[in-house]
Amino acid sequence: MHRHLPAILIVALLLAFRVAGILFPEALPNFQPLAAVFFCGALLAPGWRGFALPMGIWAVTYPFGVGPVYSPSIFATTLLAFVAIFFLGKALVPKGKGALLLGSIAAAAVFHLITCTASWLGDPMLYQKTLSGFWQSVWTGPIGSKQPSWVFLRNLAAANLIFTAIFVVSQVRAPKPETAGLPVGAE
Repeated sequence: MHRHLPAILIVALLLAFRVAGILFPEALPNFQPLAAVFFCGALLAPGWRGFALPMGIWAVTYPFGVGPVYSPSIFATTLLAFVAIFFLGKALVPKGKGALLLGSIAAAAVFHLITCTASWLGDPMLYQKTLSGFWQSVWTGPIGSKQPSWVFLRNLAAANLIFTAIFVVSQVRAPKPETAGLPVGAE
């Protein structure tokens, strides 16, 4: 049970934020730890499990998403964005904890660019296929939208930074007491 406690706590945290997002969609749109879980996958578990664990968590919490999340194209785009930020995190793990914290903001930008680009390309009614139409998808969002796109980017970057910091701190091991030079049992 002890071994599975971190995963259980992460799933509970995700569920709590998903439910809060449903109840208060206007307050903190896109302030979710899910992208940070994919970004920090290499910290959570080595090898393929570093991706499988966040993927499993996403599968458990997916029904709690807000909006038209059940579209196959939105699912595929979101999965592509999660894969990209997972590999970004994997590349930054050897560089240290500071790189991960800065990388968490870059991961938010990558996620935002992938999803906004897909929206720009995939919906001809929302955006013109011009540079200004692309900018609209990345920064202001569709005409008549309650929240501009940059708010989603800001909240995702804040959530990534906060939750990546939590993951990084949780990985810090307590140092063993210095007993060098002391006979066994003399600590």
